[in-house]
Amino acid sequence: MRKSFGVALGVVAAVSLGALARERSTQQQMPRDRTANEQRSSNRAAFERRVSELEQAAAAQPANASAQHLLGSLYCEKTRDQSLTADEKRAYIKRGLAAEDRALATDPEYIEALVYKNLQLRTQATLEIDAALQATLLHEADTLRDRALDLQRARPASYTIPEGTVVTPGPPPPPPPPPAGGVDGPINWVYADTAITAVGKAPVQTKDMRPVYAPMVIATGYKGEVVLEAKIDAAGKVAQLRVMKSQPLLTQAAIDAVRQWEFDPATVEAGGSLITVKATFRLPTT
Repeated sequence: MRKSFGVALGVVAAVSLGALARERSTQQQMPRDRTANEQRSSNRAAFERRVSELEQAAAAQPANASAQHLLGSLYCEKTRDQSLTADEKRAYIKRGLAAEDRALATDPEYIEALVYKNLQLRTQATLEIDAALQATLLHEADTLRDRALDLQRARPASYTIPEGTVVTPGPPPPPPPPPAGGVDGPINWVYADTAITAVGKAPVQTKDMRPVYAPMVIATGYKGEVVLEAKIDAAGKVAQLRVMKSQPLLTQAAIDAVRQWEFDPATVEAGGSLITVKATFRLPTT
């Protein structure tokens, strides 16, 4: 994979005053460019360390479609990095598609893997100049998107998390499913409204994350309320969640949001606070 180092800094060999002035200008720019490149390299190294760990975990359990998809979703998210060159994006897309293909080899009806493969193919199409290749990639993406929508409409019950389920928050979730039409323009996400109640005084929230009403879920017409019970520990983190009221295709979005919430430790009761969160998903008006 080719590395890009921002603005190329050359040695000026000309001896004219104009050339010398350009050389001085280039030298003055070097510290700032070097700092930007160092930060970019640091970010890239951190990402590679993270995915390396996930690659190892996925390789250890090749039949775990979720592990393969998590890896693919991270590569998909990385392609949104505006500092990447086209070749670097292609390399990440290739790795992401391979991960999603492994997930689909295990479970051909894995909706999330279908959705993210669709998105990565659309991103790849934007990088190609060959019109025929672009058309082929977009056709394959459309086929995957339509398949995912059909599966969502056909079997919503299988995506309902049972009430009473206890969840121990872990790493941040992968990004939400993209719109059915791809990523040709900015995504105007729709979010659920949330309300907090507590026995006694509720702790003061310092970090909020609203549940995403994913476009592909909106397309199915599902709406309703999800109710979660959350235990807040002494550090102000969400230590545990319990599903009190569940809805098809919506409960996981509420869990993924609430488990990232944080609260002011000084306002948490001794032994931890218990709050109830109601997330209301309403279909957007047109």
